[in-house]
Amino acid sequence: MRNIYLFVLLGFGIASTAQTLLTGIYSSSDLGNTYTVSVIQDGNTITITEPNRSNQYKSNGGAIYNHAEAKYSNFYIKVVSENSYMAGKQGAKEQLFTFTGDSTTDVNVLPSGIDDCPLYDKYLKLAQTDEVEVQAWAFCGAAALAKCTYSDSSDYLEPLIKALKSIAVDPSTCPCQDAISQTEWNAVKID
Repeated sequence: MRNIYLFVLLGFGIASTAQTLLTGIYSSSDLGNTYTVSVIQDGNTITITEPNRSNQYKSNGGAIYNHAEAKYSNFYIKVVSENSYMAGKQGAKEQLFTFTGDSTTDVNVLPSGIDDCPLYDKYLKLAQTDEVEVQAWAFCGAAALAKCTYSDSSDYLEPLIKALKSIAVDPSTCPCQDAISQTEWNAVKID
């Protein structure tokens, strides 16, 4: 019985030891292209700034940090060491992110994303002013933003193209060929 208590106490001691990441820039090539984020840890909260958003992950101690928003609670990061972590979603493959530098000036290390994407601005304006085609312009804007944000946007474009084709009057022609090339458009089939 005494051994069980000792094991339980040791187990709690190990579980409550929080892992700490170095503040800086982390990159992953596990997604088929290099993806870069900025990481800042403050106690049991890690803030990860991506090109198009910022997310907080919290831990009750230990190496697992869960997304702070309830609707994204199935997303987590697992600190592997002070300079690497695994990003994951329950039931999906994890991606390894490793420390690449200590600068957290987002503008210097992250792709331009929404801040410098005139094509996105064009479709945002159309979505705000053309009530009839607002949905199509929103999809076109999302495609433009994906191209401004990711070096390989093909994984992001496919669902957008499928959505656009499902609402297009003529699904053989892309309504925003400056954001989605006709070749990219033709490569995606809908059921």
